[in-house]
Amino acid sequence: MITDQDVHQCRLQTIRDVVRYAMTQFETNKIFYGHGCANAYEEAYFLVARTLKLNFEDLDRFWDARVSNAELKLLLERIQMRAIDKIPMPYILKESWLVDHEFYCDERVLIPRSYIAELLKDELAPWVPNAERVTRVLDLCTGSACLGILAAEAFPNAKVDCVDISKDALEVAKINVANYGMEDRIELIESDLFNSIADRQYDVIISNPPYVTTDAMNNLPQEYRHEPSLALGAGDDGLDIVRRMLSEASNHLTAKGVLVVEVGDGRQACFPLLGLQQKQKKRWSSFYVKKSYVNASTSKCHSYARCSGFIFERHASC
Repeated sequence: MITDQDVHQCRLQTIRDVVRYAMTQFETNKIFYGHGCANAYEEAYFLVARTLKLNFEDLDRFWDARVSNAELKLLLERIQMRAIDKIPMPYILKESWLVDHEFYCDERVLIPRSYIAELLKDELAPWVPNAERVTRVLDLCTGSACLGILAAEAFPNAKVDCVDISKDALEVAKINVANYGMEDRIELIESDLFNSIADRQYDVIISNPPYVTTDAMNNLPQEYRHEPSLALGAGDDGLDIVRRMLSEASNHLTAKGVLVVEVGDGRQACFPLLGLQQKQKKRWSSFYVKKSYVNASTSKCHSYARCSGFIFERHASC
């Protein structure tokens, strides 16, 4: 708890001073960088800039500007939350950024991060040849609805269903949908995967489901333990949710529908399952495996930080 006396005794005066102090606190307390920043400087720079409501590119112009006592108290409180309590910065700021889009987030949802967002920038080409012909999109395990909102932008003629089992997550999603003015295009649905949308079909289904293995869950850094476990853990191989999804997805895809699923280290266990579906059930015309990637912000390569994705195209005859 930062008191007024702490502020008065503090020798920090300028933005430059605060950023330097924050860096020292982050390094001393060995915080984990895994939610968008690569090192102590980036983390401190971002935290100070957004706390002061400055754009990232503006901060350099104000390096030597003095901060008020009220600003300094808030900054010190947030630095303490990050360094000592190990609270991820997006939860402290109540904001997260994904492909240049700002989303509200708090502890009710996973902090937005997904490689699918990068694919949506290109309208899922080449798997979706004409974005304007997409009329129905499903975002399964939507969380904050960040991917659903990006999908609505990528496919301008589409209605988007954002589905999650968590009522709390859907409350956060509601805030983001309203912030982007998409209430008329995005429907929020409480459902355990496809249970509440049994009769609906989609041209595109996207999902960043829980995919952290049991072993990885037991070894998460403290920062990740602030995130809802419901949005992370998925059994011994991380594929409990993905297996259920694959067993039902073909019933919810249109004739040439596309399914995009992000998974983690357990992707190797998917191959026998996918081979079975292709060889015996003939449900999928092809699948593509996006190579594993690690967020550049992670200083170590941990299994829960890796992800890869599968993209399935359905046969028109299926």
